[in-house]
Amino acid sequence: MFFALWPGEDVRARLAARAGESAGRPVAADGYHMTLAFAGAVEADDRRVLEAGAAGVSGEAFVCVLDEMAWLGAGDIAALAPSRPPPALLALAEHLQRLVAAATGRVPTHRYRPHVTLARLTAADPRWAAPPSEPVRWAVADYVLCRSRREQPGVYDVLARWPLS
Repeated sequence: MFFALWPGEDVRARLAARAGESAGRPVAADGYHMTLAFAGAVEADDRRVLEAGAAGVSGEAFVCVLDEMAWLGAGDIAALAPSRPPPALLALAEHLQRLVAAATGRVPTHRYRPHVTLARLTAADPRWAAPPSEPVRWAVADYVLCRSRREQPGVYDVLARWPLS
């Protein structure tokens, strides 16, 4: 399970257009998301703690401008990221990461880098050389708790949703 920003159809369409500018195996557009905090495999009691804690999170709505290409992992993940992450995004992610750590004991092992994965690449795939043709502006009004389907990698279920003020 993980907390994420979950884009609407208009943002998904714009992300899919940017994904078409890259090589590699594209991620399915209905799976686009921006992870905020990763919880991993969660028991029912921990899920209840996460949901109760998330209900108490007060964050403000914001606009996230995805305007920078990012190469993550060992360079095998093509992503679109904000060059200037909004402070409200970073605060929300930090709060949810603390919530996950308190509920599960899992502490992030790397610095948070907000991004939306667009494609998975092989060593032979070319990398983007230029910024995206047009930034993707995303008005964020809520966040979700998701579950990855083990039997179907890249397919997610939205379990709960919370509004931002």
